[in-house]
Amino acid sequence: MDRVLQVLRDESDIRRLVLTWMDGLDTRSFERVRSCWTDEMETEYSGFPNMGTGPFNSGTHDTDQRYRKIINTVSEFDVTRHAISNLLIEVTGDQATLSCYVIATHYLSVPNADSCSVIAARYDVEAVRLPIGWRLRKLKWTGQWTTGNDGLWMEVGRRLAARGQA
Repeated sequence: MDRVLQVLRDESDIRRLVLTWMDGLDTRSFERVRSCWTDEMETEYSGFPNMGTGPFNSGTHDTDQRYRKIINTVSEFDVTRHAISNLLIEVTGDQATLSCYVIATHYLSVPNADSCSVIAARYDVEAVRLPIGWRLRKLKWTGQWTTGNDGLWMEVGRRLAARGQA
């Protein structure tokens, strides 16, 4: 395949991975989310709202365990919506980096309080080409701003802890 066409195809495949990952979070589909990642993943979080506990910690993780916890966490919200913009992808052989911005809206009906928490973040991601195709392997999550009720995250953390899922 012509080199330019291969780069365009690789960028398209990686863009689709990110969109599938975000859709999997919003639809609570472990299978969709899991299909985007290598078996082991690295994460780095900076500026995430306080949950008291939860899966948003930095380090190296077994991806299955990690995303089961994350799907449990987002499932505590009535609705989530992750909107992605400014996807910038650099492919070098079988390695790629990408950055994008995310506006994530989290809705949880709670009495006598704002039911919405909106988070703006930057994602810096590394991907690798495997025999099965491109997969994401490293995420750096940098919070930029929040609005609404960040206390919803503590409520979600409290609910998970009460069920022993934190």
